[in-house]
Amino acid sequence: MTENSYVYSREDMPRTDGGRRVRHIDGDPGVITTEAGEIESLGEKMARAAATLQLFADGTVGKGASFDAIREQAKEVYEDLDVASRRYRPSGAALGRYATALSAVQSSTDWRVDGAHRTWPDVRDASWALSSAEGDQREFDRNEDHDIEQTGTRPSTAGEQGAFDSAVETWEMYWSGYDAPVETWEAAYETACSSLERTNANGVSDGFWDNAMPFVEVMLEILFYVGIALLIVAFFVTGPLALLAAVLAAVVGVLSLLGEIAKLNAGRGDWQSVALAAVGIIPFGKLAKLGRLADFADVGARFPRLSGALRLGGDEFLQYGRALDDFVGARIPGLFDVGGPHGLNSQNLMRMLHTPAFLADGNSVITSVAQGWRNLAGNPANALEAVGGSIDAYFQVMDSLVGAGDRLS
Repeated sequence: MTENSYVYSREDMPRTDGGRRVRHIDGDPGVITTEAGEIESLGEKMARAAATLQLFADGTVGKGASFDAIREQAKEVYEDLDVASRRYRPSGAALGRYATALSAVQSSTDWRVDGAHRTWPDVRDASWALSSAEGDQREFDRNEDHDIEQTGTRPSTAGEQGAFDSAVETWEMYWSGYDAPVETWEAAYETACSSLERTNANGVSDGFWDNAMPFVEVMLEILFYVGIALLIVAFFVTGPLALLAAVLAAVVGVLSLLGEIAKLNAGRGDWQSVALAAVGIIPFGKLAKLGRLADFADVGARFPRLSGALRLGGDEFLQYGRALDDFVGARIPGLFDVGGPHGLNSQNLMRMLHTPAFLADGNSVITSVAQGWRNLAGNPANALEAVGGSIDAYFQVMDSLVGAGDRLS
């Protein structure tokens, strides 16, 4: 005889002794088996292709200049294929074993799940009926204890108890057998996951640049729009804002070149983009000043032209720094005096505090296209500098147009 309990009167059936809810195990073993076979077959094909390419790579087959030209590429490809095949074949085998375990657990549990859910309402109804009969019996006994006259004999619960015991026995036949096959399936699932993780750890994995690509690509996208904004400022504005735009444009150019090199290294870029970014940071207009480089050199420099070239490479920063210092020095006399009372920390603090006023002072907007072009060209002083500066301006504009075209296409 099964003792009635609130557990049997609930809407949802209780968990099994193993703490599991009685439910169908999801998944299609047939589909998984097919996919596993295809993955394993692909791994076999990769292994055969890798073995063939290795023969080219080590010179076993293929003689002549034409084969020599592709031998290095064959070496790189065969190594990647070999690693990929060592990942795919065991992955397919692991999935195949899991599909077998999944098929077994579904065969063992599907009918149990269906039967448990089908018979549970009978258990619940029988539990309620037994509880009602037991309530009638308790009420009769209470009346007897208080000498209340009653008609009839004491109610019996035998019929309700028998129906309840039968319903529970039928339901438990399905419910109690659920744990064992599911435990076997859970072990197979964990084994498959461990096998796949182990294979992935020993197989193909993303390198540093592959992981860094999302950041690099977002950075390049931001730099593109920043570059367009700086180009507009350089074309239409003169004064401190134009000097700051030149400094930022130099930084943007270098970062863009590094980003394109990173994309190329990760196999997502191309030489054309790298070349365009590299040409974009070459200061052709400043190179035209090579004849006057000694004027820019450090005093007493052993190689004045080389020293001058290095200075021209950072000319934007020097011009901006000199203009800012002149602005701050005019407002705080003696700030930059050598041996004066103001140290480097005080000077840098004053530079920072006065930068907003400096950038807002003395700017002007031009409407002449010719003057705007001269601004982009660096305001050349002679024909040679005009040619070099025009090349700079041309590549700045072309870089923006090419980038815009790529994004629109």
